[in-house]
Amino acid sequence: MLFLRLGIVLLTSVNLSTAATWPNHVIDELEHLLVDTDGFNDAGFQKAITPCSNYVSGSQLLGRETAAQWIRVAFHDFATADVKAGTGGVDASIGFETLRPENSGAAMNDSLGFFAPFVNAHASTTSSMITVADMIALSIIMSVGTCSNPTVAIPLRGGRIDATEGGSFGVPEPETDIETTLNQFSLAGFSQSDAIGLTICGHTLGSVHHAGFPQVVPESAVTPNNTGGGIHFDATPDVFDVDVLNEYLEWKGQRGGPLVTTDNVTVRSDLRLYLSDNNATLQGLAESSSTFRSTCASLLTRMINTTPASTQLTDVIDPIEVKPVNVSLTVGGSGELHFSGYIRLLSAAFQYSDEVVVSWTSRAGSSSPGFNTRATAVANGNSSMFGETFYHFFNTSIDPSAGISAFNVTILRGGSAPQIFSNGGGGYPMEDVAIFLPHETTIASNGSISMSAVVLTAANAQNVSATISAPSPQLGTLSPTIVQSVVAFEKSGTRGLYTTYSATLPPVSNLRQTTLDLTASGDRTVYRDEFRRITL
Repeated sequence: MLFLRLGIVLLTSVNLSTAATWPNHVIDELEHLLVDTDGFNDAGFQKAITPCSNYVSGSQLLGRETAAQWIRVAFHDFATADVKAGTGGVDASIGFETLRPENSGAAMNDSLGFFAPFVNAHASTTSSMITVADMIALSIIMSVGTCSNPTVAIPLRGGRIDATEGGSFGVPEPETDIETTLNQFSLAGFSQSDAIGLTICGHTLGSVHHAGFPQVVPESAVTPNNTGGGIHFDATPDVFDVDVLNEYLEWKGQRGGPLVTTDNVTVRSDLRLYLSDNNATLQGLAESSSTFRSTCASLLTRMINTTPASTQLTDVIDPIEVKPVNVSLTVGGSGELHFSGYIRLLSAAFQYSDEVVVSWTSRAGSSSPGFNTRATAVANGNSSMFGETFYHFFNTSIDPSAGISAFNVTILRGGSAPQIFSNGGGGYPMEDVAIFLPHETTIASNGSISMSAVVLTAANAQNVSATISAPSPQLGTLSPTIVQSVVAFEKSGTRGLYTTYSATLPPVSNLRQTTLDLTASGDRTVYRDEFRRITL
């Protein structure tokens, strides 16, 4: 699995919207997880639910399904929201609540353990964080989108904040009476009809297992090929479709699953809910498969966007047609300046045969037609929910005395006028005064990390330091927290027009997720090389 990370920038703030200029850490990272799901630069998130019957955390004989687990986790995180009080919702508090009977089963920790390695943050703003709560929302979008055919599209927003403790009790259980269940949904902002619809939408995937719910599923369900003792909700447990609804209304197949049909009347929670309006909601959903799909998309969108009142979600994050990836500057041993990276194109707008040209502006703001390099296509058609992705690589040298402040991307298509992408008009910004050098990171036998950076000597930097953001374990949940520290860099030599700096970082347990934001303070200017990984 190859992860290509984002480049360099001189920024003072982050604008959280789809129209935000590149780079924007939250938008870029979440879009990467959503779109890059195969082949070159695969983000690795969708692999857990490929195929949709897959169980990523253990033996396939258990009969568990990761896609269904993700839906259950999101619902349990959401279900104790109190929208009038502005508390609860999708905030990853579920991590602190896994020992509660209402959250029984392996789904919670299975999922949180998978989400944890994707968490990271940067120091520039508090909103530059990829959280477990965002992973919970993304997991719904990926499960529903991947396991439906055609795709049921749920829009993605970022910006969720992880809770630091458990929230309220109250997730409806199989034994919960209908009045209590509907009251809890009402607190979360969902009507009776919403509650019925959300439940049957969530139960189109997966099963109920004897291992987690012995009061619902008898021990007889446990077999050598189904060691968890799972009974499906419908005949297509790995497809997000209308079958669960049709089988219930027509009383055939699985008839809606064990929470409808179990011999233990006390735990027929789905049946009580469906019959609470005499099946009127479900009859309406059964008008067509498109009605079911659109209603599910709407209800699940509302669910994942139910968050504490203090949360400010981003605008919808759409797939980016032209996206710089892993664009970086490095300074060689003799002071030579190298500019390289990838430009990713989406097949919705472009073809593999299209040519990509990268041009740039000097440090002083000048440019010329000679300042360009042609990118070479390196990946032909990696598939995703949004079509294919094509990657074009470029690598060129830049005169250190001229430098670079921004770059543009031009797409050349046979017989068509060139298309110029300039990041909203100002170009894609590059920082060439203060440059962190991740490829020169070394790790000693004791785990300490040696890091290198360069700063243009003419900038007369007085202080060079970096804020390190490292995911760290926290008590009571598998979700990591972010611990930040500041490391001072010291002068160590020169490379042509640059002064070199070095620093040593104590051992870090999650180095792959650890990020660095470099700051160099000059006479009148602060230079920032942000949004960087310590190693690439």
